[in-house]
Amino acid sequence: MSAGASADAIAAATPAARDRYVDFLRVAALGGVILGHFVMAVVVWSPGSAVSFTNILAIEPWTRWGTLLLQVMPVFFAVGGFAHAVAWRSTTRRGGGYADFAAARIGRLVRPALVYVGTWMMLGLVIDLVWRDAMGPVLQILGQLLWFIGIYLIAAGLAPLTLRAHERWGARALVSLVALAAAVDLLRLAAGVDGVKWLNFAFVWLAIHQLGYFYADGTVDRYGARRVGWAMLGGGTAGLVALAVLGPYGVSMVSYDGETLSNLAPPTVGLLAFGVAQAGAVLLLRERATRWLARPGVWRAVVVGGSVAMTAFLWHFTALVAVNGAYWWLGPATSPVGGSPGWWWLKVAMLVPFLALVLILVVAFRRFDRPPARSQVAGPSTWRAAVAGLGVASAVVGMIGFAAVGFRGVVELTVVRVVGVPMTAVSAALFVAASAVFTAVAARPDRTTAEAPRALA
Repeated sequence: MSAGASADAIAAATPAARDRYVDFLRVAALGGVILGHFVMAVVVWSPGSAVSFTNILAIEPWTRWGTLLLQVMPVFFAVGGFAHAVAWRSTTRRGGGYADFAAARIGRLVRPALVYVGTWMMLGLVIDLVWRDAMGPVLQILGQLLWFIGIYLIAAGLAPLTLRAHERWGARALVSLVALAAAVDLLRLAAGVDGVKWLNFAFVWLAIHQLGYFYADGTVDRYGARRVGWAMLGGGTAGLVALAVLGPYGVSMVSYDGETLSNLAPPTVGLLAFGVAQAGAVLLLRERATRWLARPGVWRAVVVGGSVAMTAFLWHFTALVAVNGAYWWLGPATSPVGGSPGWWWLKVAMLVPFLALVLILVVAFRRFDRPPARSQVAGPSTWRAAVAGLGVASAVVGMIGFAAVGFRGVVELTVVRVVGVPMTAVSAALFVAASAVFTAVAARPDRTTAEAPRALA
């Protein structure tokens, strides 16, 4: 069956009760990330020097306000909370356990990432031998986007526990995460305990992820989406303004070189307040967007986009490097100054070839975007859960390792310390590969489980 026919079949079979807005938000968020990276990237080259990268936010202060629109990762995490709640409850209804849930989450994220990692490990080996000095920064930046998968897998891996906390304590679970995030910032900024800042990669993103549970359990609809939306937008905006005016927090929701305090790496309560406001704005748009998504053509586009979204996300940095490399090869000897009129016009000219390259890469690698469907579940088991948890942890470590070291130094094993732990591209790749093995072993049905459907038939 062709991709088009498959998309038509999926769109036609969509249940009336399905929340199409959630699917749209997931695709729109990843699309926003891709376009945001394209716009913000400043590639610098000149004769006799290595290629280097910076961010337009570091050059033009006015562009930092644009991150209030371009930073859409909070939407993805909030939507992830909804999706994980639905997936976990569906897994348990079918008799599955944590290993089944983790294997499905790992499969959706790690399977396409393994193809990306394997491809760039081989290319990195060749580039490292031939153009090591000139291309090192390129190889490093090609691994940076994997930070998102690593952090998102923390939220996914802990979803059964955080959902249980939500079901038991409701808003108190969310308030606890917010309080922990605030305590980390307070210890870091007021008491000078800088090392605790890394904890907010968990606390802030888990708090935003927790918002999706209130959507999944119907709390938002019980109180009214517009009422909740206005409350979140107003409260989040007020909190962000207060933090920016009274505290050390800036308005940029994306990191850049030279900033006094990053709201993103690691995240702060400033990003948390922004995420609450953004989730509120999204709720306010739901009613109109849902009517729009009821159109067959629009929904089919969302189905197609959702089926390749992770592939597009993984490979868009490759397209970005390729289109800038082609311009460097064919164009002038030096790059235009970032933020200059010539640089902005160059962005406009590069947009179409950039998107075309993303499309070509998606067509080439989309077959790896989704794992094969699993007909049986392994069921709840302590040892299976432990092995699956080890798989999730391995994926998190490997992805964050790649975000730090990228694909450089494959030959000489360049070492970068991640929270004090030494990491190389090879060790990061081994962690990612191990995650796929652990979760596959944990979720493999035993012979009794596998033969049960035939016995019943």
